[in-house]
Amino acid sequence: MGGLDAVDRRYRELYESAVAVLGADERVDRVQLSGSVGSDTADQWSDLDLAVITRPEHHDAFLADWQTWLTAITPTVFARTPIAPFIINSITADGLTLDIAVWAGEVPQWPPTTQYTVGMLANRRFEDVGEALEYAVAEQLRGMAGPFISLVQREEHLRHLAGVPHLLGLLTTVFLAETGAPPPGKHWNRTFTDEQRAAVAALPPVSATREGLVAFGLGLAELMISRARPLYPRYNLSWPAELAVVTAARVRETLGIDVSAWLY
Repeated sequence: MGGLDAVDRRYRELYESAVAVLGADERVDRVQLSGSVGSDTADQWSDLDLAVITRPEHHDAFLADWQTWLTAITPTVFARTPIAPFIINSITADGLTLDIAVWAGEVPQWPPTTQYTVGMLANRRFEDVGEALEYAVAEQLRGMAGPFISLVQREEHLRHLAGVPHLLGLLTTVFLAETGAPPPGKHWNRTFTDEQRAAVAALPPVSATREGLVAFGLGLAELMISRARPLYPRYNLSWPAELAVVTAARVRETLGIDVSAWLY
């Protein structure tokens, strides 16, 4: 791990070009490395993140002119501000990723997050991993009793696939509760154990077919539930037995599959 020495050598040239162009702009106070390169945690697959700090009185004018000064730094085949007006995402003609954040006066100091994001549907984040675990399990059971069955029976396989990231988010919450790890950053391999990642790799392959979705969905659910249930006493939680029984009955009645052995 490292800084500019760890990444593609062309990123150093890109950085030097940015410093030369922006350093000559009187609206700019300074340019500094950010992201993994700036924190010396980069590897050979990292890209280049820059923070451009403007003089506050010139910030709006400089930001409005971003296409001009970006073109002066490097030719690009993609350049947009899709996340926020002050963040520019670009791909150079050489295929390098250059992301630039433009700040007025100084770079905000963001405290590291301690909140858990569970799946993709929760209307809040969780401060406590035990609360996150409880929500994840209830959401898994709700999904099995409702949307999982509905989408399978309607043969809405493509739509069903779109929900896989949500399910994986629920599973990874259980993994975090197992180890007590904080919310993961950019590099998930540093958060989850080899055994946890191997357990996910062993799941049945998911495909846009009834058989593929049922095998993957129930395989993931069994993995999640079997690992979550022993954690409930640790976090002083009560297992949602009634919901589990109803969910198992729904799966048995509609799909003809008995999941009671691991669901309750």
